[in-house]
Amino acid sequence: MDTTGLDLVDADGGCRIPVRVKPGAKQDTLIGPYAGRLKMTVVAPPEKGKANEAVARVLAGALNLGTSRVRVVAGFTEQNKVVFVEGCPARDIRDRLGRMPRISTGARKD
Repeated sequence: MDTTGLDLVDADGGCRIPVRVKPGAKQDTLIGPYAGRLKMTVVAPPEKGKANEAVARVLAGALNLGTSRVRVVAGFTEQNKVVFVEGCPARDIRDRLGRMPRISTGARKD
């Protein structure tokens, strides 16, 4: 995945990743950069924090990190969110995402 268009910010011992999320999608997928954000889809609906949990889970899996290290910190009820990844600087995030093509976790809506 090309990460040159992502506005990643090192902060507080980790990295802040701006994301654009489409909840209620057919599958969980990391699509790529979109206007400085990481565009992604999640199967989870946008209700009761389910989509936010899915965003953290999908990103943690794609980055090969524990889910406790990834959390949504802004935009809880919006499509534009900010995700914080603890203990992983922007350089490492770019390296990890850069090694991957478009990513699907395999989770699908039936």
